[in-house]
Amino acid sequence: MLGSDRGTVEWWDRKDKSHSDGEIPYCDIYDDLDFLMKYGKESVAKNPKTPAEILEKLSEDKNYSIRIIVAENPNTPIEVLKKLTENKSDAIRKAVAENPNVSAVALAKLAEDVNYNIRYIVAKNPKTPIEALVKLAEDEDKQVKKYVVENPSTSAEIIKKLAEDNDEDVRKAVAKNSKTPIKLLVKLSEEDENEFVRGAAIRNPNIPVELLVKLAEDKSDVVRYAVAINPNTPIEVLKKLSEDEFDNVKKAVIWNPNTSAEILMKLSKNKKYYIRDDVAQNPSTPAEILVNLAKDEHRRVKESVAENPNTPIEVLKKLAEDEDNEVRHIASETLRNR
Repeated sequence: MLGSDRGTVEWWDRKDKSHSDGEIPYCDIYDDLDFLMKYGKESVAKNPKTPAEILEKLSEDKNYSIRIIVAENPNTPIEVLKKLTENKSDAIRKAVAENPNVSAVALAKLAEDVNYNIRYIVAKNPKTPIEALVKLAEDEDKQVKKYVVENPSTSAEIIKKLAEDNDEDVRKAVAKNSKTPIKLLVKLSEEDENEFVRGAAIRNPNIPVELLVKLAEDKSDVVRYAVAINPNTPIEVLKKLSEDEFDNVKKAVIWNPNTSAEILMKLSKNKKYYIRDDVAQNPSTPAEILVNLAKDEHRRVKESVAENPNTPIEVLKKLAEDEDNEVRHIASETLRNR
C-alpha cells in the first residue's frame, strides 16, 4: 500500500518531540508495524527526513520498488549508494547514478557499467572524476563520448583527443563546445574532412573573425552557411554572402542579427518567395520594408507580414481586408493583440 508523505512527516515531527536528542531510534520506526501498515514502506523510503540507518535497512528490502526509492533518496548514505552500484537491477543502478548524493567513487564504478544509459548519466555528471572521464572518452558508444565533451569537468586534454575521434558526431560536439581551445577550433574549421564538423566549428562564437572572412569564400555551402549565421561575421562579409548562389546561405544572412536594413531591403526583392518570406518573418525587419512586402503577390509573404510585430497598424488594417481569408484572419488576430 502506498503511504502518505504528509502522514510520514507528521510522524517524524511527533517522534522528534518525544526524544530529547531529536533523533529517531531505529526500533521506533522499523519495528513499528502499525506505522508501516498505515503509511507504507514507500513513503518511508522516499521521505527526505528518514534517518540514514533506516534507509540502509530498506536498501536490502525484498521489494524491488523499495530499493529503487532508497537509491533515489538524497539522504541515502554514500556507502549504501556505493553498495547499490553492484545491484543486478539496471533501474537501481541508474537511480544511484542520478542521486545528487552519489560519490565520485560510485560514479567511477558506474562508468564501467554494461548499460550504456547508465554510462550516459555518469558521462554528464560534473562530479565524475577525471580518471573516469578519460575512460568514458574511449567508450564504444558515441553518445557517451558526446556527453563527455559537454561535461564541465572534462579537461582540455580529453577534448583534444576527442577532436580526432573517428565519429563525426563526436568531433561536431567538440566543435560546438565553448571550452574547445581556439587553436583546435581553427583546425577543425579548416582541416576536418566532414563539412558539417567544419560548419559547427565556424558557428562557435569563439572562432576568430579573420577566419570567418576567409571561409566566406569556401567552396562548401555548409561552411558558407555557418559563416553567414555567425553573429560575429562582419557586415561586409554578410553583404557578399547575401548574393550567394545557394538560397540557404541567403536565408542565414537574413537571420543574422548583424544584417543591415540595406541587405534586408535587397533580399526582400528576391525573385523567390521563400527568401522574401524569411525577410517578412524577421522581427528585425524595418517597418518600411514590411510595408512593401504587404503588397507581395504571394499569400505566404503577406501572412508573415501580418504576424510580424514591426508591421504598422495601418498596414495590418489593410491586410485585415485582404482578398485572402487566411491573411485577413491573421491580420485581424494581430490587431486584437496589439
